[in-house]
Order: sequence, then C-alpha cells, then structure tokens
Amino acid sequence: MKNKILAFFKAISPEAYHVEDAAYILGIKGAEELETFMSQVKELSEVGLLAKRNGDYYRLAVPMVEANNKPQQANTVEGTYKSLRNGRGLVVVETGTHEVLIGSDDRNGAMHNDKVIAHIFRFGRIGDQRPEGRVERIIEHVNTSIVGTYDRQRQFGFVTPDDERLVDDIYVALPDSMEARSGAKVLVEINSWPDGKGRHPEGKITQILGYTGDVGVDINCIMAAHKIPFAFPEPVLKEAETVSFDVSVTGKRLDLRDVPMITIDGEDAKDLDDAVSCKQLANGHYQLGVHIADVSHYVRGNTALDKEAYKRGTSVYLVDRVVPMLPTVLSNGICSLNAKEDRYAMSCIMEINHVGKVVDFTISPSVIRVDRRCSYPEIYKALEEAIIPDDLLPLMPMVHELHEVAKILIAMREKSGALSFEFPEYKILLANDGTPLKIVRKDRTIAEKIIEACMLLANETVATYLRDSGKPSIYRIHEQPSEEKLQALQTVVTYLGKPFHLADGAVEPKDIQQFLDSIAGTDIEQIAQIMTLRSMKQARYSAINVGHFGLASACYTHFTSPIRRYPDLIVHRLLKKRLHWPDGYSKYDDSEEYLTEAAEHCSMQEQVAVAAERDTNDLKKVQYMEPYVGEVFDGRISSITSFGMFVELENGIDGLVHIATMDDDYYFFDEEHFLLVGRRTGRTYHLGEAVKVTLIKADKDKKQIDFLLGEVDAATLIQKSLHSRMRRSASDTSFTSRGKSRKTRKGADSNEDRGRKGRKKTGRDSFSKVAKKSKSKKQSKKGSKSGKGKKKSGKKK
Repeated sequence: MKNKILAFFKAISPEAYHVEDAAYILGIKGAEELETFMSQVKELSEVGLLAKRNGDYYRLAVPMVEANNKPQQANTVEGTYKSLRNGRGLVVVETGTHEVLIGSDDRNGAMHNDKVIAHIFRFGRIGDQRPEGRVERIIEHVNTSIVGTYDRQRQFGFVTPDDERLVDDIYVALPDSMEARSGAKVLVEINSWPDGKGRHPEGKITQILGYTGDVGVDINCIMAAHKIPFAFPEPVLKEAETVSFDVSVTGKRLDLRDVPMITIDGEDAKDLDDAVSCKQLANGHYQLGVHIADVSHYVRGNTALDKEAYKRGTSVYLVDRVVPMLPTVLSNGICSLNAKEDRYAMSCIMEINHVGKVVDFTISPSVIRVDRRCSYPEIYKALEEAIIPDDLLPLMPMVHELHEVAKILIAMREKSGALSFEFPEYKILLANDGTPLKIVRKDRTIAEKIIEACMLLANETVATYLRDSGKPSIYRIHEQPSEEKLQALQTVVTYLGKPFHLADGAVEPKDIQQFLDSIAGTDIEQIAQIMTLRSMKQARYSAINVGHFGLASACYTHFTSPIRRYPDLIVHRLLKKRLHWPDGYSKYDDSEEYLTEAAEHCSMQEQVAVAAERDTNDLKKVQYMEPYVGEVFDGRISSITSFGMFVELENGIDGLVHIATMDDDYYFFDEEHFLLVGRRTGRTYHLGEAVKVTLIKADKDKKQIDFLLGEVDAATLIQKSLHSRMRRSASDTSFTSRGKSRKTRKGADSNEDRGRKGRKKTGRDSFSKVAKKSKSKKQSKKGSKSGKGKKKSGKKK
C-alpha cells in the first residue's frame, strides 16, 4: 500500500491533500483498511517521504539523498542539472519546487540534464530566490549521444554540440570519425565524460546526418537530438510482414459492416484511427458509435512490434514527415480504417439523451466497413455551405445527426465548465527541398468540433467503465492549477483593465471558463487565453485517477488513437481483459507496477514528441523569415521576461526584442504585473500591446528570431545592434566557455580557432545584408517614405 500512497502524492505533487480525501480517492474502504492506510501515511511522514501540514494535510516531501545507504546532510539535494546560457546552471529537484544555483566553476563536469547530487554552501538570504551550491557527484549521465558539427584537424577532430547548453566540445580520434569531413552534422556517442578538472568529453561518431545543403539534414539533426528513430529495427519489420490481412467475423465480435459510418480526418492523414456512426432512436435519444482500430489484435504483448511501440510511445508529427509508432504496413495499412474495406475495431456504442448524458453503452470488439472517407473541409462545406459531393449525399442524414449530437455534447461540456481555448493553428507548407513557402492559418470548424466531441465522450465512457471495474487502469489526468499561478493571472489581467477574482479555496474549471467568456471579443482575449493556459499544469498519464481539470471530467483516459499512442493500446488490452476476451492482452497488462511505469514512460515520450515537433516548426519559421531581414512588421507583445519581450506577428511567428536593444531608457521587469518599465521615463510595455518591429536577425542554428522596436533604418540598425551586442556580452559569458576551452585544450592545433572563425558567419554579416537591402530600397523608393520597408506578415516576396 505504501507504493500506492507514494504514487498518489507524487501524482499531485507539489499540492497537498487531506489524508481522508486521499483515502477516498484511492478507494480505501472499511475501518480496518482505513486504519492501515492512516498508519502507513504516518510512517511515510516519519521517515521523511511525506510532509505533513496543518490539519492532516500531506504532500510529497523534497527528496532526501542517500549515498551508500547513509542519509546525507540537510544541505545536500538530488536533482537534475540545467545549464544556463550564461555559463552557470541550476540543480532542480524532482518536484520542481526547489532550485540550487551552480556557478560555472562548480559544475564538476556535469552536463545539461545530468542527474546529480549538489551540496548547498550558501542559503539564500531574505529576498533571494535560490541558494547556491556545487555539484558533488554525478548520478547519471543523460547525454549519451549528442548532435553537433564536426571540425576535423590533422590528428583528431572535435564536435561542437548544436545545443548551446552543452558547453563542452567533444574530442573525437580520427579512427572514430567515420571519415567525416569538416562541417558535417553528426551524431557522436560519448565514451568518456568531463571530469571537472579541464578534461573534455570524448566520443566516437556513430552517424553522419548530412552536410550543409543536403535536403532534410536540418530535420535529421533535430530528430537525432531528441533520440527519435529514423527507421524500424529489422526484426520489427519482419514481424510486421507476417501479420495476416484476413478479416472475418469470429467469436463474439459484433458484425457492424452494415452500419453506415464514415471517417473524418485531415486531407493528408494516412493513419485513420476512428470512424463514427449515428442515428436517432425511437425514444428521441441518439445512438452514437465510435469505432476505433483494433490494434491490439495485431500488436501482441512482449513481441518485437510491441516492444518497439512501447519504446517510441507515440507517433511524432514533424513539419516535413511523420515518424510512426508502428510500421506503415500496420499504421497506414491493415490497422487504418480505410473506406470500403473490412477492418477489426473496438466499438463504443453509446445512447445519449437530450442533455448529453450517456444512459447506456456497449463496448465490444467488432468488424466494421467504413462507407466513405471524409475530410474536415468537405464536412464543413457540406454543413455550412451545402456543397455536397454526389457520393456523400446518401450519408448526409447521418452527418446531420452527428452535427446535432455534437451540439448537445458541446453544450453539455460548456455547462460543466470545461475549458475552451480557441487558438488559431498554423501549417507551414514546404517545397520538395524543404524550403518553407507559405504559412497558412487553420481555424477549427464545426467538422473538427464534431469529431472532438465524439472522441471526448468515448474516452470518458471507457475510462468510467474501467474505473468502475475496480481493477488497475491507466488514465489521462490534469491536476488543478497552482494557487500561485492563478494569483499571478488575476493580478496581470486586473492590471490590463479586466478585474478578475477567484474565490479562495478549490477552484473549479467553470470559474476559469466564466473569466474566459468575459474577455471574449476584447483586445486582450488572445493574450489572456495564453496566460490562462500557461497557468495550467500539463496533462499526463497516470495509473491513479485524479480527474481531468481542463475537461471538467471526473474520469478520463485515451482510447481513440491506438495507432499513434501507446496508452490507447494499453486501454484496448485492458478492455479485452475486462470483457474476458480470449486474446489481445497478457497477464501483466493490468499490473499496477507496470501501469505506473508505462504511464510515466509514455508521458515522457509525449513531451519528447512535442519538443521535436516544436523545434522543427521553429526552424522552418526562422527559414521563412530569412528573406525579410530589415523588413517592418506589426505585432503584439505575447510574453515578457527579465531579458526582453516576445512579439507575435499576424502569421503566428514570434521573435525577441532583447531588453539590451531598448536603449531609450533602462527597463526593468515588473514580474507581478508582467511589465517592462522604464526607470527614467516610466514608459511601460504590457502583454497584448500592439507594437511595430523591425526584423534584424533570423538565426537557423539557434532557431531564434530577433526584432528591434519600431521602424529602423540601416545605419541606426547597425549602430543599435553592435551596441546591444556589447551590452549583452558584458552580462553573458556563455559564449566564452567554448572559446576558452579551445585555447587551453591540451594538444590543440593553434590554427583550429582561426579555421573555425573563418568558416563561421558573424552577426556583422547579417547587418551588412540589412544595410545593402535598405540602401537598395532607398534608391528604388526615393521620396516614398510611407511605404518604405513595410511588408505584410505571412506573404512572401
């Protein structure tokens, strides 16, 4: 039971729960079991694993460190080392509630994301944010392989990591270089770690990712950096080839091949997980069918296919490619619910009343046959513009019924207080060589909302069924936001002229949704939505159900996408086990230990996928903006930090106005109100404020876009940029780490720095480009002041 208790408090950390509430959530029943629960909570508190607060409230304690089974002093912490751009770093404990500042000379060879033990030698004074310390010991080196640029010398070479937070170059002996040439983008495997005494890491090149100009090399580097695989292992592909494509009605499978149903997806989707059917019943209720690909029939536990799918955890949707969780023969073939083909499915058929409540349901393996594949634009035009293809006409009665059901379900969600964010999405269209051509805004239409409403209800119905079975399961959870972040949100929004107050105590989703409704249509709507979203915790997977705050749901899971999400595959296996199905699961599927481990692993893989997707999009956005260096854009302030403010353009691209470039005053960050305030003039910049900016830099290597405020001519641009670089250099020493290491490295070639300097493009080159561009404009547009340098965002020359 202790593991179950600790898992619960870890799931809600850093929040505290009353001991009786925790017992209720964990399903503790009976006086004897409750007494055992109370005593074990007390024991966990006494040994320092739980921390008690007033009134029998408990939370997960800050982890204590043990070395050789001996407790360490209270000023020793275990955590993750995070390297900062200024050469220093932080040790962040697991709960994220404590940070220790580490000086550049005190990291003891630790690299970004390493698991370390740090000794605190100076606790923060009143008003200080962090104590200071040094890394005593490295528990685990995380960066076993690193992506970077190879620099070949006469007798050896070095790899400079792409990630600036990895400040050490990696020495590579020539026999370990795979004959790579200078300038190659490579993946290097570390076999000797830095020791904190000046010795640099050593490694061997395991993969040449490409050279400058190669199509897709930029995305290859991002994939390798996030450890996203380029191909499936041979045993996995061979096993996939043995899968039978025969589909027949056997055993207790429902035969639903005569039930009209459709798929509705994006126009370029290839892995079609879900189909929907709908009809109105004689009692006025609706029967909604959500039919999901039965991947568990093909991917059996503990096989090569299953192990690889678990390892990946999710499909990854990059800007120019999809990295599937399953081989394409399955994901785009027999598992995909292609039209006019018999397919095995898991069907959740629900009877829904007029207020959106599920009054009855059936969950069962089935055989289905999709009548037609539809796209979101097609369904939108059919419903809103009455533009209907001939082969869709016979299915339109069902489409209209789906529309009616969706309206009922959306109203039900709104009434329950589920949060609704209406952010525009942007799709980057690429040429065959990977060059970004256009950025297209994609708004959610009724077509997307229909499918979303159906999938949410199916996920909730399945989760409730599994919970009520009394057996272990896996859930999609979203904890309550922290009080501190909500207070910060209230303060900022009130300052912006929209007073907003949440009652003390537990906040409900409907309280926050009422606020979002109140600012709908105002000039601060988008920025308030962004801030609200940032105040939320991240949804994740857990073997313990604590509900889903954002959806205002007491019980939620993921059931509808087993082709691309491993937790959904787990849920399908659990359903078959609960239904006493003869196959498609194994004995360990509902092991509490396995589900806890799988939930944590899949949550981590999801974060990796999101980060990789974001990096590839950021890269292409920077490439898209390169031709517009020197252009002027209109935008709005989307974020403010201690080092400047981010400005978002109309095409969804954002960039930084560094505080060092704002030389009309000395600005400081008012963290409470999220403002930049000029000390001399009192000039303020606030979230959502409209500003005009000039693009001065689009850096592909760093995936960063830099702006200057206002419309700036070339001469002023060069002067300001050089001045800001001097100011930034005075306070930022991160760039010196590698420079120094090259000059002091034992046995280093003295020509090495000169060679690199000759190859590297400097900031001055970019400014010269701006100057030439601006001069050309002045010659061609002399006397035309109003239009000079102006360009609408989102349009390319």
